Amino acid sequence: MGESSKDSIKICGIILAAGEGKRAGGGKLSRDIQGKPMLQCVVEMAVQSSLDDVLLVTGYERNLGEKIAKRAGIRSYYNADYPLGMSTSLKLGISKVPQGISAVVIILGDMPYIQRETLDSIIDLHKTTRSKIIIPVYNGKKGHPVLMACTYNDEIYNISGDRGAREIIKKHVDEVVYLETGDPGILQDIDY
Repeated sequence: MGESSKDSIKICGIILAAGEGKRAGGGKLSRDIQGKPMLQCVVEMAVQSSLDDVLLVTGYERNLGEKIAKRAGIRSYYNADYPLGMSTSLKLGISKVPQGISAVVIILGDMPYIQRETLDSIIDLHKTTRSKIIIPVYNGKKGHPVLMACTYNDEIYNISGDRGAREIIKKHVDEVVYLETGDPGILQDIDY
């Protein structure tokens, strides 16, 4: 049997794990969550999901990120420009996405409570509806991870500073699909 068009859509997760975590007193990705580093929880969730590919962008806590990526069997890339803000990590991640990927899911390394089912629902929604931007919602509040079609890559290369994909989402509000979830983890980043 030939692949259905749904199977031919490939989605890559980009885990952004380069920041210093200043608001949390620095070095938060190594903080212990249920007996393991927070970043490891995020990576394991992404690897166990239905993503076709996962890559990690490291920075401030490079050694930790590279170790976790190696153990999980995913690629990691060091962003030397991480002090210049999240946009530099997003651009580096986008530049490393392999050919043939139709969308990326931007996953923040400091959000260990996102449920894998939530990520899988976002992926499935894109594969069935071809929605270009998907944002999960919990109790009326928008959260992460956010899916963006690769058609926006050129626009991502033009953002700067500590802005992520928010600028592009604002410009393409008519393309956004909100996915209601029962997952409070989409809102919980770890800033003590």
